[in-house]
Amino acid sequence: MDRRRLFTAGGAAVLAAAAGKSAIADGGAEQGIVGSYFGTITAVNPPLGSFNDVISFHEGGVVTESRRYFVPATPFGPLLETSGHGAWKRTGNRTYEAFFRFLLQQAPPSAGEPVGTDNIRLWVKLSRSTGKLTGTFESNIKDNTDTVIFTATGDFTAEPITV
Repeated sequence: MDRRRLFTAGGAAVLAAAAGKSAIADGGAEQGIVGSYFGTITAVNPPLGSFNDVISFHEGGVVTESRRYFVPATPFGPLLETSGHGAWKRTGNRTYEAFFRFLLQQAPPSAGEPVGTDNIRLWVKLSRSTGKLTGTFESNIKDNTDTVIFTATGDFTAEPITV
């Protein structure tokens, strides 16, 4: 291999490596959102206040979310809520949509009967510079017949959990 071809091949390898890193930093690769985040959920309509959650976006489009298990004020009365499970997809440059569902059951001292589900849609943008998520959510609480009995919308922010 002559000197010219060697420099051309070396330059192409450097450009390819830089392009790969740039695509991930820009959220161009699906793995851009993969990881765990500590978030704040703020219900705006109706104004119900804020609480924290932990959410993880897994490779392959799986999402899991955990938050407070006891919810004192709901249309069903006091409830216990499972962790949420669902799916996510990339919708654009550093933008993502997720859907996940929680099971709801009556809180003690009741027998813990299932009463419905909390169905969440989440739309977020991943910051190129900080890795933080910002976006909005819609929560639809459904009874056991899959009828929506309550809807809340609001804001979501989260920062990556790192070592």
